Amino acid sequence: MLNVLKVRIYPNKEQEISLAKSFGCSRFVWNFYLNKTNTQYQETGKGMTYCQMAKDLTQLKKLSDYGWLQEPTAAVLQQSLKNLESAFKNFFAKRTGFPKFKSKHSKQSIRFPESCSIKGGSLKLPKLGLVKARLSKSVNGKIKSVTVSKTSTDKYFAAILFETDELTTTKQGKISGIDLGLNSLVTVFDGENYYKVDPIKPTKKYAKRLRIRQKALSRKTKGSNNRRKAVKVVAKVHEKISNTRQDFLHKLSRKLCDDNQVIVAENLCVKGLARTKLAKSIHDAGFGMLLNFISYKLEREGGKFVQVDRFFPSTKLCSCCGHKNDLLNLSIREWICPSCQTPHDRDENASHNLRLEGIRILSTLRLRSGLTVSEAEPSTNTAGHAEIQACGESVRLVGTCAKKRVSEKQESPATLRSN
Repeated sequence: MLNVLKVRIYPNKEQEISLAKSFGCSRFVWNFYLNKTNTQYQETGKGMTYCQMAKDLTQLKKLSDYGWLQEPTAAVLQQSLKNLESAFKNFFAKRTGFPKFKSKHSKQSIRFPESCSIKGGSLKLPKLGLVKARLSKSVNGKIKSVTVSKTSTDKYFAAILFETDELTTTKQGKISGIDLGLNSLVTVFDGENYYKVDPIKPTKKYAKRLRIRQKALSRKTKGSNNRRKAVKVVAKVHEKISNTRQDFLHKLSRKLCDDNQVIVAENLCVKGLARTKLAKSIHDAGFGMLLNFISYKLEREGGKFVQVDRFFPSTKLCSCCGHKNDLLNLSIREWICPSCQTPHDRDENASHNLRLEGIRILSTLRLRSGLTVSEAEPSTNTAGHAEIQACGESVRLVGTCAKKRVSEKQESPATLRSN
């Protein structure tokens, strides 16, 4: 399997100049052939393939006006063309938007697809030589590629893609349901206990500092050196906010993955939530980032991440009797079931229902493959499985953007990720 290690690198002055030339050439190639492909499509109705663009690039380098394209390695420019072709394929497959032109004022990146190695704690790159790097762990497998990026705060990073051995161990732990929210970032139920983790709200924490820096930026004259310096100061505050959020979510996802074998969560539409009046809080919480971290960490360790359909009424269902309370709205945080008179905390009840639905989905999948739950998951805590009914809530189907679908009549569809 493939693994990625992102490290910070410290190029010297000559290497910084060489990287700047490579960034500029790669960006020019992307923009040049994006424009040429668009023009050709308007004229003939057909775009350019990678082979056509690579052949044209070879002839372009021979022209005197474009001789500077020969300074970076040819593989870097060819990789830029491959990325452009992939961007068009993703667009036509409706996985992303139309490719955009790149700017020199945003984040810059290039990829070295070959001839990269690690020697003596440094990273060796084509035409750059040994670049000082801060390696947090050793890279034992074969290096497939290295992506070098420069942030808006003039920091350089290298993402090393390398081969590792397949994981053969089976993770041991519990099944837990987690409910995401803004008052409590996650509410966890592991079959026995509930606990909540509050959000850190990094944007609110650094709001005063960001406001002062942005005010100073607004006073600077456009195009001046002082304005460029002020832009970098503001970018450092945004970088601090981003790093604080990522560090917290990495630690939280690590704790959840260490304690559980299976984690069940709701398949939230983060883009839809970001269009509401709570958009700032939604972005600050990082729901999508947290679910992504949990997913790949469980997959690496042999666990399972189950996502329940977003229209499953986890909040409105009573976790004791199954009664659905349609009168429940967002302002009600605690409620009493009108059927069995059981008091419920809104988030705890939702995490309980998500866990039960996740167990039902797992048992359904095992029965389809001819296995029982005990045969498929001998180490899984399946307490409360007897309360689950065979037919779930009748819900709307999800769009076709998810990777895998498991849906049957009278059953809520879900996405199951497993290694």
